[in-house]
Amino acid sequence: MRNYTYIDGTRFIVVNLFRSLRYDIDRLDMSWVGDQKPIFSRGFRIVDNDENNTVTLDGGDADNLIYSLTYMFSNEETTEEFREAVDEFIKDALITKNYLINSQGKKESDKTTEAESLLH
Repeated sequence: MRNYTYIDGTRFIVVNLFRSLRYDIDRLDMSWVGDQKPIFSRGFRIVDNDENNTVTLDGGDADNLIYSLTYMFSNEETTEEFREAVDEFIKDALITKNYLINSQGKKESDKTTEAESLLH
């Protein structure tokens, strides 16, 4: 399997960060030569394996995506729960174009239910 891709004629190194049930999330890095830095030089690529769709993120969107993945990883207890949570999050994020997680996640809702049951 090759570990590079071309975007607008420029070669990028691809490092797969995460593979969920449906999506691949890759880090894209490019080394450039000369004085001018290209518009896109590093970021993330989300590959939807079910619908053959690819989205490239950089800047704030890329920062939000990696923060959200880290947050979800710390909130899920098993790898399978994490993979399912990422699939749901990415599916929604691709539609809304909001890559920052805005809910507490499954773990927090489970704690609330558990606390309520202890009170009764």
